[in-house]
Amino acid sequence: MTKPEQDRNISSSFAKGLAVLAVFDAATPSMTLAEIARRTNQDRATARRGALTLVQAGYLHQKGRMLSLTPRVLALAGGFLQAKQFGRQVQPVLNQHARKLDTELSLATLDQGRVLLLAQSTTERSPVTYGFTAGAHIPLVHTSLGRMLMACLPQDEATKLLATAQIPQHTEQSLTSAEDILDRVAMARSQGYCLTDSEFEPGIIGYAVPLSRPGQTPVVVGSSAPRGSELGENSEALLQGLQICAAELRQSNVVEDL
Repeated sequence: MTKPEQDRNISSSFAKGLAVLAVFDAATPSMTLAEIARRTNQDRATARRGALTLVQAGYLHQKGRMLSLTPRVLALAGGFLQAKQFGRQVQPVLNQHARKLDTELSLATLDQGRVLLLAQSTTERSPVTYGFTAGAHIPLVHTSLGRMLMACLPQDEATKLLATAQIPQHTEQSLTSAEDILDRVAMARSQGYCLTDSEFEPGIIGYAVPLSRPGQTPVVVGSSAPRGSELGENSEALLQGLQICAAELRQSNVVEDL
């Protein structure tokens, strides 16, 4: 039987190799071939070929039975960030508004049902920092960034996305009902901002506002503040600062082609 045209144009081996790169994260910075095969749902021989090809290409390092990413993977992200002029059009804006608000700011989008950080402000101090960097994934359901990203989608698409997402209970305040979460998503869509309170980290309030326009790839900007702090008690000022930051980034058209 002749394969459909789209299948003939796709390299399954290449896709499987990319899947090997994608399984490494902060929780599992190094893995054996058996672990890679299990996490990618590939058979042992396929995972071995993909991993050893990446070792030869310089994207993975092998030490004994363990494999880990090399700094060369940063070149892949660097090409994207330079092409979109993040260093000139995004980072300075985030830094400027982070200094004004005296807190850390994050720019994020959706990636396979998770929040992907595109950029973060770099300031001397911040009341809250999770140690995340650009390229890190954070939970979708219980963060203000994640909920606002879902709110950037039509409600039916947000419902489908949530149906495939994990709903862990990070804290006692974490919502675990899909219906309740979708209600909060609808509220964020209606009011144009999202707040979460102690759902990801106890005592931490998350804030997020949309950057992208309807129909564009969802992109949001957000921040966090400790409950009871001066910043945390002035939600209106922080949200207004985020909206001003989003408006300035929107003028640069940085999200147009994401």
